[in-house]
Amino acid sequence: MTSKTGEQKSPAQNKYIFEIHFLRAFACLLVVGVHVSATNYGMNEETWNWFTYFMNQYGRFGTTIFAVISGFLLFYQVKRKGFELGRFLQSRFLKIVLPFLIWSAAYRCLLYYYDMQTLGDPVDEITKVLMGDSFYHLYFVAIVVQFYLIFPFLQKIFRTQTLVLVFTVIALIISYNLYSFNPGIEGKLGEFLTGKSFMPIWIFYFAFGGFMAYFWDEIVGFATKRPWKMLAVILLVSAGAVYEYQTIGYVSNRRLTNLFNIPALSIAIIGIYPLLAKLSLVKKTLTVIGQYSMGIYLVHPMILYLFARHLPETYWQLEYVPLMFIAVMVIASVFIRILQFIPFSGFIIPVPKIKNNKKQPAVQREQKASA
Repeated sequence: MTSKTGEQKSPAQNKYIFEIHFLRAFACLLVVGVHVSATNYGMNEETWNWFTYFMNQYGRFGTTIFAVISGFLLFYQVKRKGFELGRFLQSRFLKIVLPFLIWSAAYRCLLYYYDMQTLGDPVDEITKVLMGDSFYHLYFVAIVVQFYLIFPFLQKIFRTQTLVLVFTVIALIISYNLYSFNPGIEGKLGEFLTGKSFMPIWIFYFAFGGFMAYFWDEIVGFATKRPWKMLAVILLVSAGAVYEYQTIGYVSNRRLTNLFNIPALSIAIIGIYPLLAKLSLVKKTLTVIGQYSMGIYLVHPMILYLFARHLPETYWQLEYVPLMFIAVMVIASVFIRILQFIPFSGFIIPVPKIKNNKKQPAVQREQKASA
């Protein structure tokens, strides 16, 4: 095994990793599926049908895969270019923290206008924002921000393949032992430690993203040579997830089985990229979704919220669920595209640029880089 330090730069330093973009699109679709199905559930007197229940439970993989991607991007950047604290803090503030604060305020205004939720004690309001409680989906951004706070220390310690592997194992032990964690503390602190926005519960997924970053060539080489086997892995994990929620009942995205499911799914999804990339329409669609994924994540609950208050009751029947899903994706994507024409829109919704790597297939670029 060859050690790679964070200061080394690979020959393919400037290439764009389409496989991760594809993984991000997959995660985005799953998250939107969760919230479309949950909104349908609420609009039908809190009643599931077989399809919305499947969408909701299977989609629980999405947020956790986003944690893997977040860890990957951070560690991969360190592996390629090293780490500069000032640049890191500026980048994370402008690309993540500032949009998080803006959208927290936007959702607070939405609740004020429609639900007459007046502003409370300033300390409580600030606490809500920091914990990602301004709206139901923002807790994950709060988790990512917490990881940013410790990442400067982590990247200083774990900068080789061997040490990143050690970190991944340690993180697995931490996440496993924090499952159903309850320190027995009352008040706001106790709520935070037992809540879904407590980052250490998620740390394995960030660490696994780091593992993927430092073993990227090996993972891509292994998975993309076996696309049909990777598809079989996806189907097996999917079947296991269906069996789990049908046997146990409702499960969350923090379920213990995700400690196995998420690594398996992440690698397998990367492995089937060459198959889907052959289909031009599919590739272009997933590329756009991957590129807009953060914006879609921030915007889509607002679209659903407005749908729930303005669409006739007829549109909440089962046959309209797929149409609702497509409508949310299209409206969110169009909104993001229009927003890009406005100056400084990147502070509201950052959209990564896609680099054209001379039209070479992604797998070929990786193989050339590792040759």
